[in-house]
Amino acid sequence: MEKPPTPNSLPLPNDKPKNTQKKKVPSPKELISHYTTQGLDQEQASIKVIEDLQNVLFRIIASNNKNRKDKLMAEASKKIDVVNSRVAIVDMKLDSKPGFLETFGIGIASGAALNGIGSVWPHVVKGFRQIWRTATDPSSSTNT
Repeated sequence: MEKPPTPNSLPLPNDKPKNTQKKKVPSPKELISHYTTQGLDQEQASIKVIEDLQNVLFRIIASNNKNRKDKLMAEASKKIDVVNSRVAIVDMKLDSKPGFLETFGIGIASGAALNGIGSVWPHVVKGFRQIWRTATDPSSSTNT
């Protein structure tokens, strides 16, 4: 006795019979006999079979070439888009960086600021030292 399948189980491969069978390709002799039954003689039937096969072959080759061209165009388009986005990123990075003159100006300004800080620093330290001495020296307290 078979168990019923659980609700979440996958169907077994033998559950459904396969009705999809590949269609058998007719042989050249079968094609010739088909055309002879339609009233053509042996030579005309052979020529008709050759024409049909050439047409089928031409359609297959033409469709494959079209697919290749489409794939080639799609790939080329994707590659061009990637290159274009990379160039845009590099261009944006270059635009955001200062040029030679801007860099030179920034260097002069920072040098002047550092020089100014260097000249002011001893005065600032002297002021803090006086405040510290005044706060810690009990003999120099003044009451006003």
